[in-house]
Amino acid sequence: MTVNFPFLLGGILLLWFPRPWMRLGPRLGGWRSRRSRPRWRDEPWNRQITGSLEIGFVAEFTKLRNYLDLFRAAAGGLAVVGGYHVLPALSASLDSGSPGAPTVRALQMGILLAGVLIQTVRVNRGHLSFFAPVFYLGGLSLCLAGHWAALFAFVLIWAVNPMLRTAQAFLSLYALLLGVFTFLFRGLAGGAPAVLAGLCFLPVLLSLLSRRRLGVLTRRPLHSEPSA
Repeated sequence: MTVNFPFLLGGILLLWFPRPWMRLGPRLGGWRSRRSRPRWRDEPWNRQITGSLEIGFVAEFTKLRNYLDLFRAAAGGLAVVGGYHVLPALSASLDSGSPGAPTVRALQMGILLAGVLIQTVRVNRGHLSFFAPVFYLGGLSLCLAGHWAALFAFVLIWAVNPMLRTAQAFLSLYALLLGVFTFLFRGLAGGAPAVLAGLCFLPVLLSLLSRRRLGVLTRRPLHSEPSA
């Protein structure tokens, strides 16, 4: 197995970087005092992780962090699995005694799976919540499905979004669309349709298993979280 360590570490950093750090940043060593922080950081929406249950077109497309999620997921995915004339950080070696392509593929998918989990799961003061990383998944689809399949699925899901009432319905249909369009444009190469559909449906599965609603990150507080 051939490993490009700088490329691999860069891809993992992009994929595993938690989204909340974009707003607050990691607090290391207590160097950032409460007095030096702007007052808005102590408002209710920053003291607890909250979310909306619906995905609004205007609200989502006016968030800068969504575009950062899209591009970092695409760049990190390309670094790990390759594509668009970019060599993957992990590739199977031609040596007879080295791990083959299935092992390399499993490691790549494991890195992507961990990234989706990190972007989906939030733990705040012992409270477990799940959020839909829509734009992050859109970025991953660019390297796994190809630009045409990713574009068709992304445009179509937003076209029918007004008829979808929850983030669970949104991601469930998005997983189906990604699987179908990836199959139409790329066939079954590398199991990409199943992998993409599985990664996209993972947040929905976690919310169903935990009997918690799948939310969308927002500054509007939710006072209660009904069970699924």
